[in-house]
Amino acid sequence: MTRSSGRRVLVTGASRGIGAAIARAVAADGGRVALLARPSAELDGLAAELGAPAVGVDLADEAAAGAAVRRACEELGGLDVLVNNAGVFPLGLVRDGDPADWRAMLDLNVLGVLTVSRAAIPALLAGEHPQIVNIGSTAGRSVSHAIQGVYAATKHALVALSDGLRLELAGDGVRVTLVSPGAVHTGGAARIRDEALRGVLAKVQEAVGLDPAEVAEQVLHVLHAPSGVHVTELTVLSTREQLG
Repeated sequence: MTRSSGRRVLVTGASRGIGAAIARAVAADGGRVALLARPSAELDGLAAELGAPAVGVDLADEAAAGAAVRRACEELGGLDVLVNNAGVFPLGLVRDGDPADWRAMLDLNVLGVLTVSRAAIPALLAGEHPQIVNIGSTAGRSVSHAIQGVYAATKHALVALSDGLRLELAGDGVRVTLVSPGAVHTGGAARIRDEALRGVLAKVQEAVGLDPAEVAEQVLHVLHAPSGVHVTELTVLSTREQLG
């Protein structure tokens, strides 16, 4: 039996990219997974593929997000692991930035994590060897380009939130891990509005990015840690990016 066998795992942003890869990895490892993401054909397709419950929701909507988490936990019959993966990154400079993009990043990358975590904590406290895994970014530690500024600020915030949750929940036996990938070939660049920037980022992701499945393998590494071992932070880079 694998170490994820029977564990109940909720993954946000699960319809594509890293989230979908994590969901597939957990299911293949014997875990039971529930999917949260914006409603889409991709979400429905993954739910059918894995035989997993899926709840379509905008996690920036506080009331809807809380209700979606509670519904997913009911579908799973409880919760052992929360993976906070959902996020957006409409990169750009501040001087010509769109405040709507800034709000979208703050609402999902920061407030969404808080809302989902708050809603999930009661179920986690009743779970077995409970864990929270927050998917961050190397941008949360070092800003490598000006166009990352606002996005990086949200990921810096996630570092602090992870530390705070770890302190808050340590006495309850909940382990909290921040997993911070570098570039990942998710196709997310396609959703950036600026055409020139979109092209540059797509090339970077393709040239040096990790495959989402490689990030998912590292999340499994965290979930496989013995109950007495607390992996607090894990940074994951492609060797191509590291050497570049």
